Amino acid sequence: MGMAASQARYLALVARKSNCEYEGQQINQARTVLSNQSANLFNQMLGLNVPVPPSTADYTKQQYSYSDGANDYVIENWEQLANPEEDYNYVVTRYTETNVYTGSEKKLNDPQVQFQSGTEASADQIETALRLVTETKKEYEEAKAATKAKQDEAAVLANYADIDSFTGVSKCDYDTDNNTYSVTQTIQEMFEVDGKKYPIYENSDDQSTCYMKDGKYYNTDGTEYTGDKTKLSPKQSTKGPTTFTGYNKLSADKQAIAKAAIDRLVEEGAMSEDVQADYANVYMDENGNIALKSDLRNLYGGSSGGTKTVLPVYATSGDNSITAIADKYDAQITALQAVEFQALQTYQQAEKAYEGLRRPTYIGNCELTLLTDLTDDQKAELNQIVKDMKEQEIDSSILDCFNENGEYTGGIYSFKMNGTTYYTTFADLNKSYASGSGINNIDGQKQLSYYNASYIKQKKYDTVKALLETDGNGRFTSVRFEDDSVTYTLNVETVTDDDAYKDAMNQYNYENAQYDKMVQDINVKTSLIQQEDQQLELRLKQLDTEQNALSTEIDAVSKVVKDNIEDSFKTFGG
Repeated sequence: MGMAASQARYLALVARKSNCEYEGQQINQARTVLSNQSANLFNQMLGLNVPVPPSTADYTKQQYSYSDGANDYVIENWEQLANPEEDYNYVVTRYTETNVYTGSEKKLNDPQVQFQSGTEASADQIETALRLVTETKKEYEEAKAATKAKQDEAAVLANYADIDSFTGVSKCDYDTDNNTYSVTQTIQEMFEVDGKKYPIYENSDDQSTCYMKDGKYYNTDGTEYTGDKTKLSPKQSTKGPTTFTGYNKLSADKQAIAKAAIDRLVEEGAMSEDVQADYANVYMDENGNIALKSDLRNLYGGSSGGTKTVLPVYATSGDNSITAIADKYDAQITALQAVEFQALQTYQQAEKAYEGLRRPTYIGNCELTLLTDLTDDQKAELNQIVKDMKEQEIDSSILDCFNENGEYTGGIYSFKMNGTTYYTTFADLNKSYASGSGINNIDGQKQLSYYNASYIKQKKYDTVKALLETDGNGRFTSVRFEDDSVTYTLNVETVTDDDAYKDAMNQYNYENAQYDKMVQDINVKTSLIQQEDQQLELRLKQLDTEQNALSTEIDAVSKVVKDNIEDSFKTFGG
């Protein structure tokens, strides 16, 4: 039994040792694969092209330029004539930079077009509704302005004093007993021709008369006056006296008329309430004209020594009376207010109808404005956009907003973005809106076409024959062209194409970032390979230790088996 157990143990140990050797071989093969992968990564890194930053020298050159006083030109290329002519020796390509007004179509990503919910409507229906709002609003504003104008006119004309009838006052006497003022006027006599009045002049020698029109003197029959003009003087006549009687001396009927007139004047703001408090300061003449005591006392020759020659009076009867004028304005204002109210009702109804339509309102945070009538600036910009779209054969929705004659037919919206005004169409807005999803279709909308026109700097080239002169060192100093008799002095400049340099630097930064990323990826992969190799190496060392232990134990078991065999032979051979 002992010998059998030893042999079984020996066989087990040999099997385990064989497994260790096999696993060690597998690990060595795996490490070989990892080594090859690491070498490949290293070779890949060696094969990478290291980006080189651009040099400004590569984008710097010398150029010749000149100015003709209106434009600056640059000579870009010159080629010597194969057969030089008497007046010209080169063919020159030159250019000048000009600002060209250009229309363009752009695409807005994630436009977030928003529509007002409401009754489904087409672009024409929306525009018709908005036009009605605009028209009715204009009518309302006009009616409102007419009412205010009439109210302002009534307020301005609240001073109903008539001074035309009492100018040129030359005398004013006061009768204390009867409390009356007698007003005498010296007036310029006038001659009427075709409904117009002209001053009459009288000759001091023969008392003949004429009138003056446009700085010339004429007889009453229209012929030119030929008399001695140095003898002429204005012909005046005396009017009056007109008697103004104090309120306390008036009859009861006239007092009632005067009181009603004063009350209305105070109500209209044409007279101070102080007069209303004391009617004793009111005077009336035989024609029903009212004057105030303070104005009468200020007249020339008055008892208080006044110096004024004009007396303001207020009519109490007829078309010029305070009552007639105020009533006329009241009736006109009432009628205008009725028109204004009706216009407001119509405007509010049109606005309500427009607000109830499904229509575009915003692009993101930019408010949309539907254009019904174009300003001159809008016409110029939109016409340029349409022109350039047609020339570039771009099938744009904005072309559908104009008829064959180039007249605007509607459907264009304007909006401001980053301080610049742009345009888009109902068709473009509806297309983007319909492509969206989520609440109010605002998510995932397709690109929105929008338009504007702006000045873009462009180079304008032409090629001409020229006579180029040098300074003896090969540098050109002056030029004269075949289409210009002037000889221009050339400027030599060192210029750098900043835009090209920036583009090259951007490309370098991009390539450098790519290079850094690839190196980083290779380093990460190499690090992972190294970690895996270290784990395999550790396992290999463990197997080597285990194999040494198995070898030692196998040797011991083998000795036991050998001893058992020898003992057996001795026993049975004895």
